[in-house]
Amino acid sequence: MGENYLFPKTAEEQEAEGQLTEAMHTFNAAIKHAAQCGFEIELRPGTWSFTTYTRTPVPYIDLTARLPGRHVQPELVEI
Repeated sequence: MGENYLFPKTAEEQEAEGQLTEAMHTFNAAIKHAAQCGFEIELRPGTWSFTTYTRTPVPYIDLTARLPGRHVQPELVEI
């Protein structure tokens, strides 16, 4: 359920919200496709503790995708 705001969102806030929504759709579709292709997917939540633009930590997702039986050094992906 969405949040109610006393004031309308600014154009910048609307753009950020739209980008997040689009990114999540793309991310979820990519995860689903990788799983259908046989990848083992591991997601780990993390946080950026030190930011200059917010007082609270900013969440990010660490993703590892590997094919069973293949041992390759995983690459860290930050989104």
